[in-house]
Amino acid sequence: MTRPSGRNRVSVRQELHPAPLSGKILKEQVLAALERLPAESADVRIRVVGDAAIARSNRDFLGRDRPTNVISFPDEPLPSAPGARVAGDIVVSAPTCLEQTRDWREPPEARVFFFILHGILHLAGYDHESGGVQARRMRRKELQLYRRVLAAQRQDDGEGHP
Repeated sequence: MTRPSGRNRVSVRQELHPAPLSGKILKEQVLAALERLPAESADVRIRVVGDAAIARSNRDFLGRDRPTNVISFPDEPLPSAPGARVAGDIVVSAPTCLEQTRDWREPPEARVFFFILHGILHLAGYDHESGGVQARRMRRKELQLYRRVLAAQRQDDGEGHP
């Protein structure tokens, strides 16, 4: 996996007990993704929660009274061009993410990382809400980063296949 340059900070806090995921693996995956983004630096704080907690955040901040997979909260106005600082909080519901990806062959951390990556791209200024070109651009970047990070992780783990 890509070695962090020190310009990116990531924290992972799991509010579910026992913690359902390896915080170390999630942090490594997030750092590897941030190294592949054109951003001057990043400070990303991730909270892994359950459905009730994310439903409260979704209701309180977005007016949607239901659980969701991930919500991002930028520290600053979103960048209008690649290369700016990426900073904010990401709240992710492990149960929702795992349910939505139950047919995937990837380990739980990789499945939840997919949604964290979605939140990171929002913090980096990507948007899919308006649809069209912007949504396709975000989806391409999301899949590209996801595949690259997992391929690098497999290679580092000695599996040697993407």
